[in-house]
Amino acid sequence: MRSLPRTLPAVVTAALPMAVAAEPRFELAPSLSLAQGWDDNLFLSPDRPVADAVTRLSPGLRAGLRSPRLDASLSYSQEGEFFAEQSALGTAAARRAAEAALRYSGGRGLLLEAVQSYTATLSPGELVLPTGLDFGRRPATQLTSRESLSVLLGPRTRGTVRYEFVRDTIEGGVAGRTHTADLTLERTRSERTRVGLGYTLRRFGSAGAWTTSHVLLAQWGHSLGPRTGIRLAAGPRVTAGRGEPELEGELSVRRRFRRGDVTAAYGRTQARILGQPGVGSTESATVTLAGEVFRDLRIAVSPGLFRNHLPPADLTVRRLATDVTWSIGRSVSILGSYVLAATRGAVSGDVLHEVFSIRFSFASPPRPPVPARAPGEDPAGARP
Repeated sequence: MRSLPRTLPAVVTAALPMAVAAEPRFELAPSLSLAQGWDDNLFLSPDRPVADAVTRLSPGLRAGLRSPRLDASLSYSQEGEFFAEQSALGTAAARRAAEAALRYSGGRGLLLEAVQSYTATLSPGELVLPTGLDFGRRPATQLTSRESLSVLLGPRTRGTVRYEFVRDTIEGGVAGRTHTADLTLERTRSERTRVGLGYTLRRFGSAGAWTTSHVLLAQWGHSLGPRTGIRLAAGPRVTAGRGEPELEGELSVRRRFRRGDVTAAYGRTQARILGQPGVGSTESATVTLAGEVFRDLRIAVSPGLFRNHLPPADLTVRRLATDVTWSIGRSVSILGSYVLAATRGAVSGDVLHEVFSIRFSFASPPRPPVPARAPGEDPAGARP
């Protein structure tokens, strides 16, 4: 399988009818955020932590075309960091992110999505959120290409094909590539129950070696009432050269309340550990409680346990994340966050990391979606 991400123009040209562009609406949305934070262990030292206050300035711009069936966008953002004491660490390019996205919905349930993104950051932990791992402050990059095509195969059956390519690098580590292709069939059995079957092919490459695995997942989703839902996916995973099949799957339960919700989730899967050769496995258990305390004030608390295995290392992360969001009108918000993470099993020793920040964000208010035009109606809305 070649590591050649598809470009967005090629996808658009091949898959979309020319009529889609009949009523596009161009949107330009600038954004700006200013944050003040505190990091008690910049370099993840187990015994000599270096703490400092950091100011972050993040301008961004998003341009898009929207129509009843098409949503295409280009976005770019950059973040600068300025330290109170470790002034040599300051840089205007602590994080750069670019993305091109396309979403097209056609007749008979056709849904096409394509996303190409690139991130260069000095905080690699943001690139591997499912593992809960923290890598301190060092340069890392990630290039991602995702495409999916979904169609209705009957009144209650939907088929979806997905492909994802990821290439990552990190200073002091091994660069890697991951290819993932999967096919899923999902059927609605009733108003409360959905079932599905999926097959996934994965190829992990690093240090000149490749690992291939095959995963077969049975999926089941059920509504236990108007406020509670459960989802289960489980099946065998066979990895070349590893003999016995392994179990892969996920389980999530969500309960909604009048002013919030709580979600408990467990997952077990295969993953490439950033900067490490070969392929490992990750297991996670999280609980997320989110709710609106007052009008426009929302709080989310999420404790989690993550176990990552990559011979001969085993890394266990206990993590607590708290976010508070206060929306002031449609374009201004204040976001406060606190993260406490304890990592055991690191080569240098056990690490405790605490980060706090408060961010002021200014963004153009969202515009309502473009209404679909009735058959036979001209662009001005008059019927013949």
